[in-house]
Amino acid sequence: MTFDQILTFVTIYRSGSISKAAEKLFLPQPTVSHRIKQLERELGKPLLIRANGTVRLSEEGSAFLPFALNALTSLDQGREAVEHLKQGLTGKLSFGCNNSFAGTVLPPILESFVELYPNIALQVHCYSTQEQIKMIKSKHFQIGITRYTANEPGITFRLLYASPLYAVVSKEHPYAGRTSLSLRDVLKERLILYEADSMYRKKLDLTFNDLNMLYDPHYETNNLQLIKYWIKSTMGIFLSCPLYMQTEVASGEMAAIPIEQNPFPLNQIFLMYREEELNSLDYLFMRHFEKAMEPFHPADTDDPETQD
Repeated sequence: MTFDQILTFVTIYRSGSISKAAEKLFLPQPTVSHRIKQLERELGKPLLIRANGTVRLSEEGSAFLPFALNALTSLDQGREAVEHLKQGLTGKLSFGCNNSFAGTVLPPILESFVELYPNIALQVHCYSTQEQIKMIKSKHFQIGITRYTANEPGITFRLLYASPLYAVVSKEHPYAGRTSLSLRDVLKERLILYEADSMYRKKLDLTFNDLNMLYDPHYETNNLQLIKYWIKSTMGIFLSCPLYMQTEVASGEMAAIPIEQNPFPLNQIFLMYREEELNSLDYLFMRHFEKAMEPFHPADTDDPETQD
């Protein structure tokens, strides 16, 4: 099975006749007919039904068509990728993520990407998971970076990172030297949390409800920089994964303390996308992003991708 045979089959389907396909391909009609016969011989079934100077797809041809179209699309994308490499990569890459990720984890990833591909323009859109899904479905961009999945047919969520929640405190906090904390230890202190309408809080609420435990958020905001200020000022404990505080934890300004018998759902990061909409720049960034996330205690990448 060759590219020429597949291209000829698709061209006949689109033009509705062998003679018109021959004109579009700038080939003699016998050459077009020969290519189709070779393809049908290889597949062992007739792909076309010929009648009164026109052709239509057989049942087998209809079954084969989407794979032929996908093959041509993939080859076009491959050709485009090679051209980019020959000429020096150019173009515009657009993707989405949330504000917390954009302000903490993303900058060094983009710095290394720009260093490798300085001629690629970037557009980073900061939205919630649901807003990113809307943007992907409306084709404003093709890739989203999110902490949550959703029940969206056709959108793939690929897990790249998973971490338990930790109790994050200032280096001056009495708990800073502890190697672990019980949940009751945590609840003795003032809690710093995201606002009640966030998915983060909804998951915390479900966990505490399941445990029949009450908790009282003392400081609430949707701004991560303000949360960091409250932590550094020893105003309370923030329940989070260390990824968003990696600079402060590494410098010793903050401590991330494991929670004993941790009951909370894992904090996860997913790439979400619609496979059929991706172009060569999207694939390039996704590969770079996955590699950049590897040092951050990555999730088990043997887990299958999920389509929700």
